[in-house]
Amino acid sequence: SSGINAEYGGNVTKGEALLTEVEGQVGEEEREVNEGFRCIAHGEYGDAYQHFSRAVNQNPRNTVAAINGAVCLLYMGRLGDSILQFEGALKTTLHPTLLFNLVSLYELKTAASTTKKYQLLDMVTSKTDWEAFPFEFLRL
Repeated sequence: SSGINAEYGGNVTKGEALLTEVEGQVGEEEREVNEGFRCIAHGEYGDAYQHFSRAVNQNPRNTVAAINGAVCLLYMGRLGDSILQFEGALKTTLHPTLLFNLVSLYELKTAASTTKKYQLLDMVTSKTDWEAFPFEFLRL
């Protein structure tokens, strides 16, 4: 929504006003995502994570909520939990942004990231039309 864009653009006051304006016009899932972004704008990563988690519980295919929840975990210093969140999200949707972020976290966490990347490649090729999938994210 435009409120989220305003918050990310640095105008938190305008962003919050726009989010408040549309609050009654969106469903519970989108309201949770919007609240998550509002919390991020204030550096409240634990609260943001809770909002994104509730959105994912309502719709496991909500990639935006899954990614941002995992990023909140990373900001809270919980790299391992962030990786688990990304891996869990991949069970419901193979989104390139999920894969790119997961590969980046593998590189942060372990010297054996190449092995993890090949395991990820095997999983992706077994679940999707691999000829049309953007594999640049692997950075092998």
